[in-house]
Amino acid sequence: MRVGKGKGWSIEYRLPSIEEIEDDPSFIDDVLEYANSPEGLLYSEVSDTVSDVLERADVDAKERQIIWEDGQRLSIAASAQRIEAEHPGYPLDLIEEHVVEWLEGEFAPPTYTRDQLDELDRLTSCGSNIIGGKPRRPKSGLELATLE
Repeated sequence: MRVGKGKGWSIEYRLPSIEEIEDDPSFIDDVLEYANSPEGLLYSEVSDTVSDVLERADVDAKERQIIWEDGQRLSIAASAQRIEAEHPGYPLDLIEEHVVEWLEGEFAPPTYTRDQLDELDRLTSCGSNIIGGKPRRPKSGLELATLE
């Protein structure tokens, strides 16, 4: 994910190596503990809900809009608010995070050519660090690296 223009910052997700896990197996215990915690269960539930809700949506990457099944065209923030209205128990910031993750990782229409997918990646990644006009803050525990 690119945060600036030209040479900027990116967030890199790094899982520990097999050797690191063997040296300290508490990593797996920590992951399982989080996954079964109220926060982890909520995270998974919101992720599943956002994926299900957006399953039939399309994207206008140039306009940075999600096109809903009913034809409504909404920004990331407005789409998150729409989902929150249907699921008021979910935190809006968590919904927004999953909408962005859906755009970056799940939305890939089978009719898109490689060039169209590359264009979608380019257009969504340069703007996905902004939700509702505000910069997204990086998740804690993520590493920042310079792009060269």
